[in-house]
Amino acid sequence: TTYSATFTPDGAGDKTIDIAADTFTDSSGNKNEASTQFNWTYVDATPKTFKTNVLVEDITGAWCGYCPRVAWKLKELQKTTSQLIVVAAHYGDASIGRPDTFNYSKVGELKTTFGVAGYPWAILNRLGTGDAGRWNEQNSAITSLAANPSKAGVAIESSISDRDLTVKIKAKFSEDFTGLKYVIYILENGLIQTQRTYGDLGYGKGTEIPAGSDRWWLVDFVHNHTLRKALTSSPLGDAISDASSKKGSVFEKTHNYTIPAAYNKDKMEIVAFVVKSDKSVINARHSEFGKTQSFEEL
Repeated sequence: TTYSATFTPDGAGDKTIDIAADTFTDSSGNKNEASTQFNWTYVDATPKTFKTNVLVEDITGAWCGYCPRVAWKLKELQKTTSQLIVVAAHYGDASIGRPDTFNYSKVGELKTTFGVAGYPWAILNRLGTGDAGRWNEQNSAITSLAANPSKAGVAIESSISDRDLTVKIKAKFSEDFTGLKYVIYILENGLIQTQRTYGDLGYGKGTEIPAGSDRWWLVDFVHNHTLRKALTSSPLGDAISDASSKKGSVFEKTHNYTIPAAYNKDKMEIVAFVVKSDKSVINARHSEFGKTQSFEEL
């Protein structure tokens, strides 16, 4: 007599099946007992995917009268989706009449690499150079990217002691990648600086200064997500070895940073992301200080 059975594993990992039977008679009339055990490891081969977070790097300036328009649109969209990460990279040069207290010293690398030709210029997920990579200011351009799962996930771990910050980026991959880089940004929120505006672009018309000049300003404007520092050697990223970006691998890298006394550590955040060899963003994540994140597997 042939007996058959079907076993369905309930998850990945080591499994054991015990099979036992009372005595039975074989074809020769002999009495037998059946008792055996099978051990195996079940591997779930289904590729993992991850929630996609979309990065927008807003190249902006306090002198730029049209810049409040993009800041407002991004702020409003963040009210409806948690999958939008905003970085405000300020450009300022007082020598040419464009002063900005929050000028990011390496903003020129972003401008040159991504073909920034005006202001504001919101770089969408680093998808291209010039207009090809510029956000068209339509919400759907962001939400459509967020709707597609990613083949890589990002998680951030951080701790802070006094003003000494330790940040670890972790990236997990569900397929083989080559030529990847990672970027870690430190941002500050709640910064105050009067902002030029060309009319009511979401925050109101502002104040005419000086009176009769037809020059309008948002006095004591609050600047959020302001880029203060890239912990990587460049805002374009540092290399992830191909051996560390194989399917199933987890890449980890730790950076340390002493927060300057002029920065408010209680209003700061971390943004970390992974980019392909063509510079486009695979996935991104943001975090407050002192948090440990898990991967957003779907």
